[in-house]
Amino acid sequence: MKRRQIGLTSREVKGISLLLVLSTLLAACSSEKSEAPESSSPPKTDPGSSAKYDPPIEVTTVSNYSSLVKFANGDSINNNMWTRYIQDTLGIKVTRKWATTSGEELQQKTNLMIASGDIPDFFAAEPQQFKQLSQAGLIEDLTAVYEKYAPEHVKQLMQEAGPEVLKSATIDGKLMAIPWTGLQRESVPMVWIRSDWMKKLNLPEPKTMNDLLNISAAFVEQDPDGNNKKDTFGIMLDKNLLYLTGFLNGYHAYNNIWIKDASGKLAFSSIQPEMKTALGKLQEMFKAGHLDPEFAVKNAEKAMETIGANKVGIFFSDRGGANYPASASLPNVEWNSYPVPSLDDKPVKLQHDLNVNGFYWVVKKGSKHPEALLKILDVFTDKFYFTTSDEDYKTFIAPPGDLNPIWFLAPAKMYRPLNNLDSYRQVNAVLSGKKTVADITPQQRSILEKITKYKDGDKSFWWENAQNGPEGSGRVLEQYLKNDQFMPNLFTTTPTASMVSKQANLTAMMLETFTKIIMGTAPVSDFDSFVASWKKLGGDEITKEVNEWYAAQK
Repeated sequence: MKRRQIGLTSREVKGISLLLVLSTLLAACSSEKSEAPESSSPPKTDPGSSAKYDPPIEVTTVSNYSSLVKFANGDSINNNMWTRYIQDTLGIKVTRKWATTSGEELQQKTNLMIASGDIPDFFAAEPQQFKQLSQAGLIEDLTAVYEKYAPEHVKQLMQEAGPEVLKSATIDGKLMAIPWTGLQRESVPMVWIRSDWMKKLNLPEPKTMNDLLNISAAFVEQDPDGNNKKDTFGIMLDKNLLYLTGFLNGYHAYNNIWIKDASGKLAFSSIQPEMKTALGKLQEMFKAGHLDPEFAVKNAEKAMETIGANKVGIFFSDRGGANYPASASLPNVEWNSYPVPSLDDKPVKLQHDLNVNGFYWVVKKGSKHPEALLKILDVFTDKFYFTTSDEDYKTFIAPPGDLNPIWFLAPAKMYRPLNNLDSYRQVNAVLSGKKTVADITPQQRSILEKITKYKDGDKSFWWENAQNGPEGSGRVLEQYLKNDQFMPNLFTTTPTASMVSKQANLTAMMLETFTKIIMGTAPVSDFDSFVASWKKLGGDEITKEVNEWYAAQK
């Protein structure tokens, strides 16, 4: 999952390439070709409909794409399967003014482009760039455009992302961009437990936090690996506390986000009393030998080695935890997923950051066809997520057996926030006889094939069944969604001035204090001293700025 480190962004801690993160999400799509008769007269059709522009229009953009992309003979960034399809079906010729395969170069060239004021018709802007563009009056108000022309699939993805996503693109009541929807909501934590250890020790499924703590204690005290040594741990932990988020959420504590307090204002989650309670319990566990005594010197990768070494039986991760880190670390041992249990009778809320993939699609002020961006996004979502055609998948997403991610060549993209949940639903509809294999997407058919092989005896695919089988982690995510068990970060704009100058030091102080408390080298009461220092050394200034922004949104 996109875990929150105390002090690092989810992008920094993930440590996995964009291609690998997204490869599990591919689901191709279909779109019927709708052509209008050739004519030299002005367009006769509503430009927001599925009909072609007649005569064709041309729009410009800039792009970033994977260096893994291999162009077919004669193809280029401005002449490929995506640009040809968009021109043939929509009557839109898309021209990139430039393209890069480097994220750093993309940021630099985009900054220079914005500084010059010479921007293309549409492009993806980072949050700070989006703010600058809006303040400079360089981008179009898309409020009416979105209301009139947004296609159903685009609206569906936006709805799946959560209401705060469109709100984050709204400035002074005007929708100034189309958010590049992300995967945060589907990446909230759940708890993964070794099924063989559970069975060996005859332990019940965890319904409460106390149940989970009892399982953790049993994994330490009852020799689950059978080597007659007390050398196993309960819950996996790392020095940056990346894998702690789910545990904290079970205590109604939230790590490094902004939440609403009793007065309706925003408050920093990590300084709330619930955090002190959770840290106190972790200190008890550490003193009892239930946590890795060396966690404070192990990064996430080193912590995961305890899985491979048969030393730990519980970790918190997202719905894909069976594949990574479990199967990646210990291929032949099965784990099961469970909802994060609550400390008390209050439901658990799972935290996540703003569900945006780091960019906002903006349209140049005065563009003749601002709706063209929405039409291009509609083509992408159709081809990427909704087709049942193997040919579409091969042509527009990735050739079978080839790591050529040609979907990167699409001029505009957005991600389906609940794509994996939908795959779980569709695959199980086939397994239960409610749908046929022909009804689902190529990516979902691939999932079904692995689950079928597992059920037929190929245990190497246990992880796929543990994620998308009838009792897989998809059922946990389904529960979270049904019960609205989400706690989004309510601060959804760019860092404030005080955040830029002071947050790094505050974060370092926080991580140091939390680590000392867990290890018992500092008393739990030091949490109160930390809170006082956090406020004095810049936290109060940051809180004031955050609430000034929040009040302006109302």
